Amino acid sequence: MFDRISIRYKLIVLLGLSAWLALVISSLIAIYSTYLSESKSSLRVLHQLTDVISENMRAALAFSDADSANAMLASLHADPHILLAVVSDESGKLLAEYRSAGLPTSSEQAFKEALQASIRKDAGILGSPLGFVERIDNDSMLVLRPIFFENKPIGTLAIISDTELMWAKIREFVLVQIAASVLTLVLLLFLSLKLQALFTRPIMSLIATMQEVAQTKNYRAVLTSNRRDEFKSLYDVFNAMLADIHERDDRLSKLATTDALTGLANRHHAMEIMRTMLTRALRKGEPIGIIMLDLDFFKKVNDLYGHPVGDLVLQETARVLLDSAREYDLVARLGGEEFLVICDCGTLDACIAVAERIRLGLEGRSIEYQPGHSLNVTVSLGVYSSEKRPGEPIETMIAAADEALYRAKAAGRNCYIVA
Repeated sequence: MFDRISIRYKLIVLLGLSAWLALVISSLIAIYSTYLSESKSSLRVLHQLTDVISENMRAALAFSDADSANAMLASLHADPHILLAVVSDESGKLLAEYRSAGLPTSSEQAFKEALQASIRKDAGILGSPLGFVERIDNDSMLVLRPIFFENKPIGTLAIISDTELMWAKIREFVLVQIAASVLTLVLLLFLSLKLQALFTRPIMSLIATMQEVAQTKNYRAVLTSNRRDEFKSLYDVFNAMLADIHERDDRLSKLATTDALTGLANRHHAMEIMRTMLTRALRKGEPIGIIMLDLDFFKKVNDLYGHPVGDLVLQETARVLLDSAREYDLVARLGGEEFLVICDCGTLDACIAVAERIRLGLEGRSIEYQPGHSLNVTVSLGVYSSEKRPGEPIETMIAAADEALYRAKAAGRNCYIVA
């Protein structure tokens, strides 16, 4: 299904997913870092409290003054997060304790058992004046430290606090982080909508041009771009491809419409152009003229001089025809030594003038086929004009001009006959 989505939406999805993944990872790292920071901060506060109380507790422990010890611990009620505080002498006997009113009995018993186990387990650590034990879990945290007097251990102080304040700060941070992440994600998605155009606009432009070229076959289209990245190379390759196709089509079109030897229009193309010219002439009420011509004794030229010389004669004949015809007339080679001139707006006088220029031009043309060797050829012409017979079919006009051509040959050649 993802393959069916437009590339612009794929980019938006990919950018959005990338941003979301980056935000999730960064948020998790930030939350974990906050947890570590807040847990250390909470334990540090608990350490400060145990430091103060243990200093004041030395005298009470030294003289086993339970009343003074209980009085000092009673001050902990000012902190609602303190759950339990226990002072024990060096033998582990309980001297004083503080218990929060909200602490269940079962929890109190569990805390005390854990304290006794920790004192036994960590006796080596607690044997040093700087030693302490700290622990933190989801619901509570503990600081256990020894109390020394004149470098001798005289007891231990343990304070257990809940973690509500720590978790409240973490929850607050998480909410802020989520709000910031959502806001950032929305902003990134908005920017993705804008930024995707930087990537998709060149592609869409290329696709639009390709569709236009496919529909119009206009291979002259050129894509321009001021970019300097890979899209510029893509545009250049596409433009080069269009140029190659255009050049190929020009070559194919030329091959399809022109005679390879003389460069004149071929029979098929001449007939198509003639129909167009005839339609325009009828619409404008103008005549059209046809001149059919054939080289005289061309077979003898091939037999005496060879086909290469014959090809040269045909090429020179084409040049004379182009020089003699008007710029808006059509000159074509029908095949062999037979040629055709279609005269636009061809009155009879205009067609005769063109035919005579052709005849004289070819008659006076010296065709050099070798250095110091040349030959002359003549041409017979049949002339037709629709000046007095408008609307006749093309086939009728060509047949009339062709019949006049044969009459010119019968009349001795090197002349024109009017149909």
